Amino acid sequence: MKRRSRALAHQCCELEALLKQSDFVCISLPLTEETHHLIGAAELELMKPDAVLINAGRGPVVDENALIAALQAGKLHAAGLDVFEQEPVSADSPLLSLPNVVTLPHIGSATHETRYGMMQDAVENLLAALGGSVEKNCVNPQALK
Repeated sequence: MKRRSRALAHQCCELEALLKQSDFVCISLPLTEETHHLIGAAELELMKPDAVLINAGRGPVVDENALIAALQAGKLHAAGLDVFEQEPVSADSPLLSLPNVVTLPHIGSATHETRYGMMQDAVENLLAALGGSVEKNCVNPQALK
């Protein structure tokens, strides 16, 4: 499936095509059964050797062992990671010492605007819950029954 949007200057395609064509792959997915290890050895093999993988979604979306192997073998140019499979990341993880990896301690969203928005959502959700309604961000509405 390929669709183009002139207004947004983007195109939609399947994951395989995206990985083969992209210079930068930025992951911002939630962790679900479908996204767990969505990017593994086979997917990393599809990427250009000069491509950069950025994960700011959830750590387990990327198979870290496969990522480490690809980075060490030069099959992937670099990675930028704000999240890890296990958090906090182990101090002896190769990801922390590879010269082609930039890591953050899960603070990629730490802007004033984002944190203010998170606080505002929390307050609105609390007030809604105290008023007896369940808002859109309730992760376990079945518990209210």
